[in-house]
Amino acid sequence: MNTHPLHPLRAVTLALALLLASSAAMLAQASVVITGTRVIYPGDAREKTVQMTNQDAFPNVVQAWIDVGDPASTPDTAKAPFLINPAVSRMAPGSGQTLRILFTGSGLPQDRESLFYLNVLQIPPRNVAKADRNQMLVMLRNRLKLFYRPAGIPGSPEQLPEKLNFSLVQSAGGWRVRVENPTGFHASFGSATLSVGERQWTLRTSIVPPHSTAEWTAEKPAALPVGTPRLHALLINDYGARVDVRHDLPR
Repeated sequence: MNTHPLHPLRAVTLALALLLASSAAMLAQASVVITGTRVIYPGDAREKTVQMTNQDAFPNVVQAWIDVGDPASTPDTAKAPFLINPAVSRMAPGSGQTLRILFTGSGLPQDRESLFYLNVLQIPPRNVAKADRNQMLVMLRNRLKLFYRPAGIPGSPEQLPEKLNFSLVQSAGGWRVRVENPTGFHASFGSATLSVGERQWTLRTSIVPPHSTAEWTAEKPAALPVGTPRLHALLINDYGARVDVRHDLPR
């Protein structure tokens, strides 16, 4: 196993990773599959493990690193307070690999989660049979949310759907849906719509950090007709499942 960083490949890696995928798309397309859609790192744990499987009929090299929220990060520029072992590994066809993640920092808030991102880059081999021809080396990158969760956060993530507050904000410039998260957990959404009668608008959702507020706008804004606005959102839980959240919003 070669554990040295792949410096000559990094420029190509970054360009291809940015062009090819968001993390959700890569989870569906990459042949190196990661178990789960997010990583929860308990603050009182010595380490967290993540399982990968190579579903290809050929070996892949996998490189992993964690960043603080920069999609353009590389192993050289990532500054997250975590150590991954192995950082680089060769996965044989049909084999599995366990990543060990260790928290190496200090000073993070203890009353709320902190958000980081786990990057897993898949580097396939060159086709030796066509070595005399030009080849394009396509690298795929998964990017998963990693939540550092201290043990002392009040409440539980299962209570999140009932703790969130939703309201309708109207002004001369239009309307928005305000989401208030009074908990110490991140609220991550898969989608959300607002409807009045038979009319419906798809909302531009965002993750709502702990003890903060976000405002969502419609993808195609239009005036609201007479009637009760009804919100339907899909909240993503620790297991990647969608949880229905429905509220009537007073005008």
